[in-house]
Order: sequence, then C-alpha cells, then structure tokens
Amino acid sequence: MFGARFSDPRQSHGSARIQIWITLCDVIQGGNRTIAVSSPAGQNNIEITIPTGIEDGVTVRYPRLAPGGLGLVITFRIRPEPGWYRQDQDLIHDRVVSVWDLMLGSDVTITTLEGRQLSVNIAAGTQPGSLLRLRGHGMPNRQRPGARGDLMIRVQAQIPTDISPELEQLLRRDRDR
Repeated sequence: MFGARFSDPRQSHGSARIQIWITLCDVIQGGNRTIAVSSPAGQNNIEITIPTGIEDGVTVRYPRLAPGGLGLVITFRIRPEPGWYRQDQDLIHDRVVSVWDLMLGSDVTITTLEGRQLSVNIAAGTQPGSLLRLRGHGMPNRQRPGARGDLMIRVQAQIPTDISPELEQLLRRDRDR
C-alpha cells in the first residue's frame, strides 16, 4: 500500500478529488502505487500510476477509478526532502565537507535519492557554495522520455571548532602576512 496521507474525496462533476503526498524519489521513479480511497460506501484500494517527473501541485485525472465508476482526480504534492531541492528538471543537493576538503581537494561519495553511489571530485580551492554538475542524474524529463536533468552538488564548508594551538598559530601567522 502506498504510504501517503490522503484527504477525503470530494465529488464534483462526476469525479472524486483527492490530494496525495509523494516523495522526490516517487517523482524520479514514477510507477504504479496502491492507494486507499474512502467513500460513503467504504474504503477501496486502487492502483494508480505516478507520472515520472511530475511537478508539485499538478493534477492528474484517472477515468473511472474512483468508487462507483467515478473519475478520480489526484493533485500530487511533493514532500520536502532535507538537503534536496528541485529546480525544473535539475536536482540540487547540499553536501557539507570540511574546509580542508575545499582547500586541498577531495573525492566524496554522494548517495542519490534512488540509492546510487556517485563519486564527486572536489578540486583544491573550491569555494563554499560552489555548484558541481553531474549530468543526467537529475529529474526525468516528462516532455522528453529517457532524458534527465542534472544533479547539482552545492558544497558547503564545515569549519572545525577544535583545532590545535599549533595549527591556530600557523593560521594566524599566515593570515597576518
């Protein structure tokens, strides 16, 4: 059963209307889900198809799926995912790395919303807030089947709070030059 929170269907013009909440992962994967629809006659489990790449607030009509042979109109809402943002077909992911990784360079592993592991090279001298583009790892494009947006990694600096007195002295000396 699809784990989402549903509002009660409202009948209007021969249709039952509901709103469901889905995740960004649901948007990427799309596919069939079973949902529960309540009506005066009871609760019915029905199978719907979540369109891949659907945007927040889009309404889709499913003919004759609601109880009593009514059409079912679903408004899809997308739950916010901490550290992940959608911009059209692109995804932006905030990744916190150490200031040392930004200064010296590093390879980090990113886990996508689909669970894939991607290796990202952070070049020496990368500035906080920089965007690193991973082409073809964003949202599926509804208008161009098979095409995907990009995944943008926004690197954020984590400043150490416990540096040694020797390192602090070196940093102060370098700053004051």
